Amino acid sequence: MASFNPLLSPNYGEKPWVDQISKTLKTQLAVTIDTPPVSIFEIPKTLKKEKLEAYVPQRIGLGPNHHFQPELYHKMEQKKLTAVKRVLKPHQINDYEKQIVEKVKEIVPLVRACYDLYHDAHDNMLAWLFAIDGMFLIDQLSANSTPDFAIQANDLIMLENQIPLIVLNEIQKAILGQDVEEDYLESKFRFFCKSHSSFVLSKENIDFDRVNHLLDYMYNSIVNNETLTPRKKVDFTDPGNDPSESEKDAKLELLEAVTKFAGVVPGAQPFGQIVEFVKRKFPEITDEKKIADEIKVPSVSELGKTAGVEFHLSPENEGIRNIKFVQGKVKNCYLPMITLNTDSEVVLRNLVAYEKLMAENSFMGGYGLELTEYVDFMCGIIDTVKDVKLLREQKIIQGDLSDGEIVKLFNGIGKSRLKMKVETELKKTVAQLNLVYERTPRVWVQRTIEKQFRAWARFITFLVSISSIVVLLREVVLMVCGISSTHKMLVRFLQTKWSSLLAFFGPKGPTRIL
Repeated sequence: MASFNPLLSPNYGEKPWVDQISKTLKTQLAVTIDTPPVSIFEIPKTLKKEKLEAYVPQRIGLGPNHHFQPELYHKMEQKKLTAVKRVLKPHQINDYEKQIVEKVKEIVPLVRACYDLYHDAHDNMLAWLFAIDGMFLIDQLSANSTPDFAIQANDLIMLENQIPLIVLNEIQKAILGQDVEEDYLESKFRFFCKSHSSFVLSKENIDFDRVNHLLDYMYNSIVNNETLTPRKKVDFTDPGNDPSESEKDAKLELLEAVTKFAGVVPGAQPFGQIVEFVKRKFPEITDEKKIADEIKVPSVSELGKTAGVEFHLSPENEGIRNIKFVQGKVKNCYLPMITLNTDSEVVLRNLVAYEKLMAENSFMGGYGLELTEYVDFMCGIIDTVKDVKLLREQKIIQGDLSDGEIVKLFNGIGKSRLKMKVETELKKTVAQLNLVYERTPRVWVQRTIEKQFRAWARFITFLVSISSIVVLLREVVLMVCGISSTHKMLVRFLQTKWSSLLAFFGPKGPTRIL
């Protein structure tokens, strides 16, 4: 879809834009259906950078975001038209435009409001697009489970690929007329979500009149599995204002400068070895991260081995709002069941992205961060295959995905930067687990030692920076004034002292105190 800027384009001008906006507004005001909320978002680039194929459809492009993507259009357009023929009744095929497209065209102004990007295509073009894609989606939801359908499920659940429910409702009414069943689409949504959700869905029926699209139905069916806990308001944190991050950046810049300096000035090479030791032993100073940033909580195996925490399946298959920690003679943490298969990562990532974007952009509220917090928590407690096996033994993790793939999945999802203003039950659980873990004698001693070493690491960093300047000044003086006997004696003295220091900061770290 081409975009335009009437203020910059000399061929467009002010009046055509005013006419188009005026017409669009009048059409929207004339439609009696309630305007749906913005619920189909463009995925942020930061998330796409983590795993692009989890957010961008690989086979099926639905709606104005992806319908005309060349690689998707050529693969699927004919299959879409074939699906349209299957859905239509025989007597409707020849009169398809009048009976279906024209009905969809009446609500196109409202359908535009479902997207966070304004698509400036003509109403007629969008009506044809939504009619074809809507019919195709209805056909897919009606199909029996086949291997081919299972592959396509990934694309059907992606956030950027959603078709608004108001389009599907309009198509159903146009096709079936008075014969339309009130719960037809709801039953199709339910079947699809039950087949592809990683979580147990709510037994209570979701208010289908307030559903935005297929992904929204799945999200609400998961989060509302237990409805006693009220949703929380959302606050946002700015990563750029995190003082700890600024501190890390400053240390990193200092160490990098010293390392470069040590490589250029011969007399400063010993500093480079000291710096490399500090960076190797305390990677958090240089902010080196091999996996995605995670929530601070020990892993399942570490909690069990060190603090005696046992993980169990929540009773009666409760949902993600029912995670709790019970401390008595035995420390128990109860988690809901999660089923992980080949399409689970796409489902999880798009559900979390949808929740974040709705919480951030919904002016009416009603969207918290329960699912996002749950995924953050799972990313924190799963570090190795051993953690997955322990959860499998308790039936908390099920499905066909291998243990190694599950570890890769949760270690690859970055921690959310959004935070709730009110402390949630899951946050309380995390705090309790951390407290129990930190209070064990072994961890207390380890933390004390690490604290002392970090203090020394900061001191060494400061000492290296000051000493580097002194050595640099000495090199400059020697180049300008030449080397005298006094200078030679000073050089030998410094080299002797540095040799002693290097024996302490060797390749394997401190081995003895001189």
